[in-house]
Amino acid sequence: MSTITLRGMTWDHPRGYDPLVRGAPLFEAANPGIRIEWEKRSLREFGEAPLDRYAERYDLIIIDHPFAGFAASHSYLIDWSAHLSAEEQAAFAADSVGRSWESYRYKDRVWALPIDAATQVSSFRPDLMDRLGQEPPRTFEEVLHLAERARAKGLAITTTAFPTDAISTVISIAANLGHAIVDDTPVFLPPTIGREVLARFHAIVDAAHPTATSSNPITAYELMTSGDEIAYCVYGYGYTNYSRPAPGKRRLRFTDVPAHGPNGCAGTQLGGTGVAVSALSKNGDAAVRYGKWLCGPAHQGSDYFRLGGQPASLAAWTNPDLNEGCDNFFRNTLATLQSAHVRPRFDGWIPLFEEGGDRATACMKREITDEAFIDWINAEFAHAQERAGVGVRA
Repeated sequence: MSTITLRGMTWDHPRGYDPLVRGAPLFEAANPGIRIEWEKRSLREFGEAPLDRYAERYDLIIIDHPFAGFAASHSYLIDWSAHLSAEEQAAFAADSVGRSWESYRYKDRVWALPIDAATQVSSFRPDLMDRLGQEPPRTFEEVLHLAERARAKGLAITTTAFPTDAISTVISIAANLGHAIVDDTPVFLPPTIGREVLARFHAIVDAAHPTATSSNPITAYELMTSGDEIAYCVYGYGYTNYSRPAPGKRRLRFTDVPAHGPNGCAGTQLGGTGVAVSALSKNGDAAVRYGKWLCGPAHQGSDYFRLGGQPASLAAWTNPDLNEGCDNFFRNTLATLQSAHVRPRFDGWIPLFEEGGDRATACMKREITDEAFIDWINAEFAHAQERAGVGVRA
């Protein structure tokens, strides 16, 4: 029997790499004649994936849902809906955490199967919060109060204001305040809303640890688990890895994000990843079979989590055994993820998101004014919509 080799590309973090590499032998054992090889790229490269080049080299590509618009305008990825029965599609939709399944459906086609679900949440060190004598904040005002209390006791709070995370937080706060930014939003940040969003974000950054503007979730959580300075983090994408026991590290406890108004924790920007299959693959049938296995609830709710993954399956998120293994990470952040917001996905959005992130961080550092950021993002969003032919609502 000849052997089929499936090559895949994923992102360089134990959460994105370990469950795929360590889980591959399980699929190979049940599917003789198929061999699986996974490679990884940096988190920054993951967000800027050149799908045209990856589709030529790999059978499977881990993507995030903003690539759906690019995929719909080009011919590099298969449409999963052509490879799933109506019953299979309904099952994936029913087992989706929040809008994870929906986020990969664009222009009536499905560009990936959700394998990993995440959104911006909050986290804290239980031992340091005990020293502060406070519960995790439930409102924006309580975040600022906690920052003052932490400072008085030689501690700090933090946030993630590295470019990708900074623009994510701008979008999250805007959505929580009632201005959800989607493909056909007429104005990215109307001036009144924009000033309020940025004022709230400035207040958090100004109250945060000095590393906030250079921190993504990984760097923030590494600081929190390896040192004793930071008690709490707000607006960081959830990573179940940091809520599990690890040698020489403190565990974090994750919780819902605080509210800015009457909408509770709703509106944080949806993250996570999906399994896409190259339309150029010579082994597409085998890749499809493997993708279904990876994203199915049986694997998601058992070995995928056990090997370090963060499932996209609702059955996994509500599984008591899995929650016990990660200090209730899933249960404690489910409300935030179930109400998370899907950002724009039109073709051309990703470059704007990347440059917008650089400018959002510069704004938080006060290297550019709030007005300059608002004017720039509004103009560039309108130009990107026009280039993509996105219809703006009346």
